[in-house]
Amino acid sequence: MKTTLKILLSIIYIATITSCEKDITLNLPNPEQKLVIEGAIENGEYPYVIITKNQAYFAPVDTNTLINMMVTDALVTVSNGNITDTLKFTPYLFTIPPYRYVGSKFKGEIGGTYKLKIEFESKIYESITTIPEIVPLDSIKFTYQKPDTFGILWAYGQDPPELGNYYRIFTKTIGKDYVFVHPSYSLGDDKLANGKYIEDGIIRGKDPARPQEEYETNDGEPPYWSFLKGETVIVKFCTMDVESYEFWKSAEQQASNNGNPFAAPTTIKTNISNNALGIWTGYGAYIDTITITDDIIIDF
Repeated sequence: MKTTLKILLSIIYIATITSCEKDITLNLPNPEQKLVIEGAIENGEYPYVIITKNQAYFAPVDTNTLINMMVTDALVTVSNGNITDTLKFTPYLFTIPPYRYVGSKFKGEIGGTYKLKIEFESKIYESITTIPEIVPLDSIKFTYQKPDTFGILWAYGQDPPELGNYYRIFTKTIGKDYVFVHPSYSLGDDKLANGKYIEDGIIRGKDPARPQEEYETNDGEPPYWSFLKGETVIVKFCTMDVESYEFWKSAEQQASNNGNPFAAPTTIKTNISNNALGIWTGYGAYIDTITITDDIIIDF
């Protein structure tokens, strides 16, 4: 009798749930058209800016879509206070999308302040950023995640005594990456580590310009995020201001939520005026090149 009752209750439950099912069609309105701006200047490098237009949330994203979204005829200038440089729209094959506005009159300097101005369709978009002091790394080490197969890097350095330092890390594996890539979470601050000696693990990020099939790991192969003994890796450890940190933190949070309908919505920060989306970042970049050999391998 108990078994029969359980079966009957199960049938009623399933029938109830099934009867509550309903096809739902979401008709989301098209978003207000805005510019999406990503620009940066770092010490020793010319400024660059990438400008696209936003699109609907569920619109397809591929290379052709991104190229069609690009803004190719904006007037983009960057000033260092003495010189104003008009950036030129230039092919840049190693990024997605493969074009950017690039400067040619001056390179970034530590402590310099840089004003971005974009004129497009009778509107002006502006932002200001500063390149903060470099925080150098003391050393970079390697540790195996799987013995004698693959591993990750470890960066060591001293956080300055002043509170309010913000970091972002990139790597470029020679022979694998066209450009500097960042891991899925590339950021750090000194809220809990102010003035302390810090260490942080580094994994390899994805180069968006490379075929994504390269990042599909078969059984027995090292995962794409790992480094291998014998590889030469350029590590770029960057400082930046709090506005840039907040933008990249919100952008990485949104990226981690991508495809998850139950994730809390993320509001992307911006430091661009006139209701544009995006960021104008000044990076204080410390760069070191290491080859993974026995003398930098450590065990935990």
